[in-house]
Amino acid sequence: MKLFVTGGTGFIGTHFLQAALAAGHEVIALRRSSESGPVLPLAVAPTWLTKPMDKLTMDDLQGSEVVVHLASPGVSPKAATWRELIYWNVDVACALVETAVASGVRRIVAVGTCLEYGDGAAHYDFIPANAALQPNTLYGASKAAASVALCAHARITHCELFYGRIFHAYGEGQHKGNFWPSLCQAALSGQDFIMTSGRQMRDFIPVESVASQLLTACGCADLRPGQPCLANLGSGTPVSLADFATQEWNRLGAKGRLLVGGRPDRPGEIHRYVPSLDPFFLTFPSAS
Repeated sequence: MKLFVTGGTGFIGTHFLQAALAAGHEVIALRRSSESGPVLPLAVAPTWLTKPMDKLTMDDLQGSEVVVHLASPGVSPKAATWRELIYWNVDVACALVETAVASGVRRIVAVGTCLEYGDGAAHYDFIPANAALQPNTLYGASKAAASVALCAHARITHCELFYGRIFHAYGEGQHKGNFWPSLCQAALSGQDFIMTSGRQMRDFIPVESVASQLLTACGCADLRPGQPCLANLGSGTPVSLADFATQEWNRLGAKGRLLVGGRPDRPGEIHRYVPSLDPFFLTFPSAS
């Protein structure tokens, strides 16, 4: 397949490029500048297109079979303003998809975040892919708005859309401010690691598995024109934060102490945030 990828220099994007190129696909990857590069070295390089995402044209996308949209500002722990989030995650994302469909791209694979569910997650043991979106962060709200807009566009234009909401991905190349890299840094340096109660139930998924699931979505035969597929991308194995931390602490042979309960939980935190992995296909009644 010929894939056009945004966000290829990011955490998820770098691992997706590794998987797609290793599988022999032709990949064009967008980057902001010639100084931008993936978070980890790539064994094989894609064809880089250096251009702002809001300046893409039909000529840039011509011939691509699938657009894989991974780019986004505001991914934790990086901050972004409300205007930046709405502009890039909604306005530019919708323009990208519109341009892609107009240029003949048959399929869109886009990623969202489990944060789109927000407060609604508290109502489920396993959050279904069609759960109501009740985001409680600006980032989650911008991605939720994008998902609604992209699904409506797919319905109207009869394109194929896979929209995957990523749960708690972790792995090499992740920003050092996130939980797993912070834990690893402490473990490998012999320091103590202070964390919350660890009672929170999460679904931690290796980033390589996220990349594999997205690559599968690029070529799967289940998608139908005009019937968007919503999916949660997780491991299917709920685990408490304390158990996950302990497993990784022991795996890394840490010499310091893992201080579970050494800091308070965040006020109002949802303690169980676990997905159902059953995909949901949006279908719409025929116009009369």
